[in-house]
Amino acid sequence: MPDDPLLLMVQVTCTDEHLGAFNTWYNSHLPNLLRIPGLTWAQRYINLEESEGGATRFTALYRIKHASDFPSILDRNGSPDFRPIAASEFAAFSRLDGMSGHVANVYEQISGTPLRPPLLESDRPISIVTAGVDPEHETEWDCWYDESHVPNLLKIPGYALAGRFRVLEHPALDGFNSGPKYLAIYECENEDILPTLQPGEAMHPEARAELDRWMAYGALHAWDFGMGFYRLVSKHFKWPE
Repeated sequence: MPDDPLLLMVQVTCTDEHLGAFNTWYNSHLPNLLRIPGLTWAQRYINLEESEGGATRFTALYRIKHASDFPSILDRNGSPDFRPIAASEFAAFSRLDGMSGHVANVYEQISGTPLRPPLLESDRPISIVTAGVDPEHETEWDCWYDESHVPNLLKIPGYALAGRFRVLEHPALDGFNSGPKYLAIYECENEDILPTLQPGEAMHPEARAELDRWMAYGALHAWDFGMGFYRLVSKHFKWPE
């Protein structure tokens, strides 16, 4: 999908004692960044699992129009087009306390519901799945994911939409793409249905069967695997330019 918009995903874990300052800053961070041409919307999510060790995981997703917008938004290596707003926001982020597990990846979409309405422009909870893959089995694994795994998941009551993404290699992204190569995002119908999609007594039989297939094949060639269900915290957008 070379002509589709790109997705910047930023994930970070913040200790509970610093959440106040972290959330206060983030409330202004997203609308500030959207003042930069090339960014069209941003959505922020919180992990729905109970925090571990007094820390909470957050994800922010940003829609970037095109790779030609990177120098003004992301290129911190001396580009004359790098916007002062972006420089100020990056500097403020680096001064926040209590953060760990920082990931900042730029993805291109490779399959699924396009990165425009309705995917990621709803208030639904989402499942975020990230993984690297053994290069020796990558082509076969990627085909299995698209042709078997995702279609099977979308047959399970509760999953509404899905999109798959792959890290984009680009000269302006030096210092980014620190996380797993592949990303899958699934929109879920509502939070009430989530227990039927997760391991436990309430898990739907079809969801359990697909989890078993993942463990029998998908997980064998995957590494740096991450998975979580997230609730929308805030969303920001601007009218088309």
